[in-house]
Amino acid sequence: MSHTAAPIGVLDSGIGGFSVVRQVQRLLPGEDLLYFGDGAHIPYGNHRAETIAALAGYMFRFMEAREVKALLVACNTISCVLDRREEGLSCPVFSAVQAGAAAAARLEAEKIGVISTVFTHESQIYPRKILALSPRKVVVLSCGCPDLARLVEHSLGDPAGMARVEENLRLELDHMVLEDRVDCCVLGCTHYPLVSDSIRRLYPGLPLIDPAEEMARSLKNYLDREGLSNPRRGSGTLTVYTTGDVAEYALRARQVGLERVAGVEFYPPMEVSKGRPVDARFPEDRRTEHESAAQQKRD
Repeated sequence: MSHTAAPIGVLDSGIGGFSVVRQVQRLLPGEDLLYFGDGAHIPYGNHRAETIAALAGYMFRFMEAREVKALLVACNTISCVLDRREEGLSCPVFSAVQAGAAAAARLEAEKIGVISTVFTHESQIYPRKILALSPRKVVVLSCGCPDLARLVEHSLGDPAGMARVEENLRLELDHMVLEDRVDCCVLGCTHYPLVSDSIRRLYPGLPLIDPAEEMARSLKNYLDREGLSNPRRGSGTLTVYTTGDVAEYALRARQVGLERVAGVEFYPPMEVSKGRPVDARFPEDRRTEHESAAQQKRD
């Protein structure tokens, strides 16, 4: 049973979900947040579906063990395989894709662009959901970007790196914006809002849809409706866990303006061999198994 003081979980393939945390901290400053970024396996969009589902399940179990009262799946790629992995969770799950599609469908736009990872693009989940939700006849153009999330992950604050990010943005977006003339663009990967200033500079006047804003609003509505909002008068904290580089995550959290970071901690990654999951259990599970085997030897 969830309670008001329980934390809110946010998970992502890397630092992209910081864009979601930023919106939640702005809208719900009293809530405690737990963040899990699987930096060891980025970019998710280049993995097989079965591997993505297993990696998601690994993070879901992490959040379930910490009894979060709501889980925000910031990673759009994971959102594509949610139906495979959300069984058994005791809290509601908020999907980045559902949020982005709902926000796009409400706009009075005739031609909607979507940029995302290759996996999300190939799933065609955004066009299907936008067309299903829109009360009007719209055209949805989708573009899969194989390198953009990785470039954003490792380039924030680095002028040379950001130059590569903007070069990649032009490569992926020029055709959609300058030739197809989309009316707006859905940022279908949570890494992309972290470089929204660059996108706006390259394409002035192009409306951008950030699913993070919709996710934060939906979360607030749910907590208010269910009486689960944290009643504290002070501010909540953010604890970050990553399978990647702890120092880099701490730096990126500061760079994107996250507040009240209580700590950044390393968490062992799930093992993946040749693109396939090896063992999706928790490190604690494996340790118990090894201890049992050692005990049997002693006996």
